[in-house]
Amino acid sequence: MTINSKFIALKNYIPIGIPKEEDFEIKEVKISISGQNEVLVNNLWLSVDPYMRARMTEKKNYKPPFKLGEPMEGSAIGQVEKSNSKSFKIGDFVLSNCGWRDKFVEKEINLKKIYTQNLPLQSFLGPLGMTGHTAYIGLYNMASIKKGQTVLVSSAGGSVGSLVCQIAKINNCKVIASTGSDEKVEWLQNELKVDHAFNYKKTNNLVLKLKEIAPDGFDIYFDNVGGDFLEAAIYRMKNFGKIIICGRISQMNASTPGSGLKNMAHVLVKRLTIKGFLIFDHENEKEEFTKNMTEWLISEKIKIKETVYEGLNNCPKAFVDLLNGKNIGKMLVKI
Repeated sequence: MTINSKFIALKNYIPIGIPKEEDFEIKEVKISISGQNEVLVNNLWLSVDPYMRARMTEKKNYKPPFKLGEPMEGSAIGQVEKSNSKSFKIGDFVLSNCGWRDKFVEKEINLKKIYTQNLPLQSFLGPLGMTGHTAYIGLYNMASIKKGQTVLVSSAGGSVGSLVCQIAKINNCKVIASTGSDEKVEWLQNELKVDHAFNYKKTNNLVLKLKEIAPDGFDIYFDNVGGDFLEAAIYRMKNFGKIIICGRISQMNASTPGSGLKNMAHVLVKRLTIKGFLIFDHENEKEEFTKNMTEWLISEKIKIKETVYEGLNNCPKAFVDLLNGKNIGKMLVKI
């Protein structure tokens, strides 16, 4: 028996600038479950993530480009509709990389069963998924966070940034959060209880602003944007400070290459560590993260905020709005 599966495909590569909804299309294909150990899944929740932008060009990157006209990939949570597998039964919830489509057939080896533990199902795409894992590895493994440090976070109102802020507060750190709207500033200060949040779009001189907020400087800068903000942060780092490069969204969507860092002398004199990381290199480092994050969610030390679009057809809009900073917390699509 065959059924129809709808999916989102990229129509053309986008070398520069922010993608438009017109760069995507909805297509349909017939699928069937026939082979041994195959599972038919109905997707329920789809993740929308900034890293996907890097796969929309033909340039060599840490992940291969999306194939034009074919189903895009992304983290997703679905429910088993039919199974030829002994490991999965009808009704099981599963995590996969078969996002941006409503149904799919996949080998059991590429699926992970989800045990919700009374937590929201979609939290396994957010704080208990790649998003939370990124924040956790960045602070603990890369930055070696310590109690009482001063932590600067850019794009703090987004999915990763907001979790970085909360994990840093759990470690009794002073947290300075930069974001792009007054609404996000209010949420970061009133709900997440960061020590200070500001709208960088209203700041004429970032270096002076950072000096005003934290005169003694920063021990850790968790960088999600790159560009001018990274340069400003370097000026205000403490000696032996650590800069963790998680994203470069300001440069990924830029229409011009921009200039390089002009203050590398500060990196030398202050003996700074600047380290980039990809969460895909840490797939086998989840046990401690999962244990701690689950405890924090159950005890409400971590608060979840989501921006949810409904319907597969709204995946492109959700992605474009994500790159334009219109989300608060995790961007999701509910099927």
